[in-house]
Amino acid sequence: MGSTSERIEATPADAALDDRVYIWVRDRIIDGTFPTGSRLRERELAEELEVSRIPVREAFPRLESEGYIKSLHRRGVVVAPMELSDVIELFEVRRSLEVLAARLAAQRCADGASGERLVHTLDEAEAAIARGDRDEIAEATAAFHDEIIQLSDNALLQTLMVPVRGRMQRLFHIVTERDERHLHHEHRDMCSAIVTGEVERAAALTLAHVEHSRYETMPIVERKLGTVDAS
Repeated sequence: MGSTSERIEATPADAALDDRVYIWVRDRIIDGTFPTGSRLRERELAEELEVSRIPVREAFPRLESEGYIKSLHRRGVVVAPMELSDVIELFEVRRSLEVLAARLAAQRCADGASGERLVHTLDEAEAAIARGDRDEIAEATAAFHDEIIQLSDNALLQTLMVPVRGRMQRLFHIVTERDERHLHHEHRDMCSAIVTGEVERAAALTLAHVEHSRYETMPIVERKLGTVDAS
């Protein structure tokens, strides 16, 4: 692994330290510092971050549940692949779960729930697009989709989306050259339909958005990640 030594300060809250270790490792998987297939060793990470091995060990199950790493027999923990077939499967799942999330979120708003946080994440994404920082845009885009899931207030759906969210976040950082302005306009229409409680319109707009995103994304993914093995 690289020599980018960075101390993560401990705090009285162990959970906060676990979160910071998780974010540190996750971000280096996303940006390619830890490439696909590379082995992650508890001891080396703990030494690099100047923490005990406990928060590293605690971060690993979360990273694995979100699709960032895999535990392999006799090989330990490695960075999980993000291949073309994974992206195809991701869009197939998004067509169902994200549409359901939008429908449920819109119904909650129709019943009186506040969509203020969703509007805020949309504004943050718009500001990121204006600044032109592609990694920041990817993070803001992921946050917008996450907030729809949270607004749905469906615990089972939120659990099912955990591995989907991790793969989506990795994907957004792979396809940073997309024209995010068109997709952001779709986000704004989705947000409007959700916060005003237009259930069927929110579902239809979300389905159209996922399909448009697939159309924009797949040529980039095919170029960067190769083609599906037909054998």
